[in-house]
Amino acid sequence: MKAKHLSAAILLAVVTAGPASAQFLQDLQGLFGRLDQQPSSREKTVTVDYNVDFHYFLDVRAFGVSDDIFVESETINLARVSPSAVVRFNQGNTATHRLSLGIDLTKNMGANPTKVEYYSESEHDPALRNTALMKDIFFYYNYLRPTKRGQLGFYAGIHPRTVLQGDYTRAIFADEIIYSDPNIEGITFQYSSPSFSAELAGDLVGKEGVDRIGGEMALTSVEYRPFKWAAVGVDGSYTHVRGNVLYPANAEYAVFNPYLKLDFAPLLHMQEFYLKGGALGSYCIDHDIEDEVPHVPLGAEAKLGIRHWGIGIEDTFYYGENQQVYYGSAYNPVKRIAKYVSTLYTGEIFYFTRRSVPTWYNRAEVYWQPLDTGFVTARASAIAHFITPAGEIGPYIGMQAKATLLFNLDAFRHPRESAQDGRQGRGKRTQRRSAGTLFSL
Repeated sequence: MKAKHLSAAILLAVVTAGPASAQFLQDLQGLFGRLDQQPSSREKTVTVDYNVDFHYFLDVRAFGVSDDIFVESETINLARVSPSAVVRFNQGNTATHRLSLGIDLTKNMGANPTKVEYYSESEHDPALRNTALMKDIFFYYNYLRPTKRGQLGFYAGIHPRTVLQGDYTRAIFADEIIYSDPNIEGITFQYSSPSFSAELAGDLVGKEGVDRIGGEMALTSVEYRPFKWAAVGVDGSYTHVRGNVLYPANAEYAVFNPYLKLDFAPLLHMQEFYLKGGALGSYCIDHDIEDEVPHVPLGAEAKLGIRHWGIGIEDTFYYGENQQVYYGSAYNPVKRIAKYVSTLYTGEIFYFTRRSVPTWYNRAEVYWQPLDTGFVTARASAIAHFITPAGEIGPYIGMQAKATLLFNLDAFRHPRESAQDGRQGRGKRTQRRSAGTLFSL
């Protein structure tokens, strides 16, 4: 795609940004219009670099009280290390180009080969000892360019999902997406400044085959911050799934989440104190189902976050209609159970409700986050889930005990370049603030 065509596509994603658009257009012109201008007076260097990511996840799920209807009770105990080699090309102070090649080594602890094969070849596979740990080879190109007021960034190839910066609702991304699918296979474009941020990404979620589900996903996030304590924005995603040879489909699913966010932390000298609220809606249809009509469920979502001295609460409340209409279970009986729903719906399953009438869901989390620096984040949480009661189910349906540790060496070695990189989280934009003498976060 020519540069001017790519510029036009990005403009469509940010045209509603209001006063921040003018500065963004100037910076975008700098990206595409002056990229070939390389004054000989500026130093240009090529170096061979390296990086290491380490992720640890412990997720103990106890949903027996609701008969495991929503989520199966299990323990996920997973560690992943991702070493990579990087070729870095610095254009003085104007831009940085990076080519990265690495591998994800992932161990789902306890998934060791059985001594005797009874029923499952996969559990007896000797490769579970070593070679099966090599889950993914990743390689990508990354472009970073500081602007007068912010930074432009571009990724192409197989790159870490943690580069995403948008504050996406869990109706778009479930927490466990980072366990099972840590990389984006496609492109990500980002612009970030103190008052305005925009993000546009495309991910090939699967290539159609006999058993393999085929599909693509696009997502975007735009946020404008007219004041330090207030922001307006919209996050959204679009997924198209073609099914596979055995279960063909032509399904579309789009999620939109316009929101207002108020940040009281600077006024109260706390690490976090924010309130985020907005509409939550989706559009879904499988064109291969005869006489099927589009489903457009609507609702609202509110989120409260408070943290100080590393101790915090995060409460998310949703009220509205079923956002995932093609799921089927004893809780929500339907005549058809789509075989592609796990690819179509990447959000939390709790946004699927038992009927079309409005119901509510609440996620209450209490956590301790002793580390939250630019390169390492550690967090331990207890999460309780509640829904509108239905018969013997609810309001309490289960809980999770979680612990996560994320480390990125590149953010430690190159903090200025990684300041806008968003590597250490699901994408929540929060400013790190001192919590006093107990922790230096």
